[in-house]
Amino acid sequence: MKKILLPSLAAAALAAGCSHAPPPVAAKAPECQTGPDWTCMRSGPCPLPELKGMLCAVGVAENVSSVSLGRETAATRARVEMASVVKTKVDGFTRAVQDSLSKSGTGEESVQKIGSLSQGTVDETLHAVSIPKVYYNEQLKAHFALAALDSKAFVEALKGMKQAGALSEQVKQEIDVRAENVVNEWQQERAK
Repeated sequence: MKKILLPSLAAAALAAGCSHAPPPVAAKAPECQTGPDWTCMRSGPCPLPELKGMLCAVGVAENVSSVSLGRETAATRARVEMASVVKTKVDGFTRAVQDSLSKSGTGEESVQKIGSLSQGTVDETLHAVSIPKVYYNEQLKAHFALAALDSKAFVEALKGMKQAGALSEQVKQEIDVRAENVVNEWQQERAK
């Protein structure tokens, strides 16, 4: 049987018969110990002002003695992280569009064509990934690379799926709306 430990303030409030739990104390985010703040970020919207409107992912390479090889390895890992997130987002988008097509009675050909366009969309999107920042932490012997993707290019690549077969105007509009929402959802996930 698991024991549940309550914070002392909440336990005191419960013991006193208080009907309201105390408000949660906002935990201050720990400072990044690896280097610039971007080295500690998860994939999502770039926090850097110069990369506003971009989506970012970080790659790390540890214990690589060659500076150029370490940077290249970190950059490759950042691209792999970006590819993983982009593929997941495109797959989810594709399933939602295929579901919508199936419900609207659009032909099976269009449903299949959307599926085959999925990989092309991922590939097209990943060509737009750049590595605008690299950093080396001497103490940790770790190389960091920041991969960036223009969110507008990603949305436009998703909207390109409208070319699949004979889609109705309603489905094309739905693709546009869903494409815009993919980036918004990605930004909201990071905020959690």
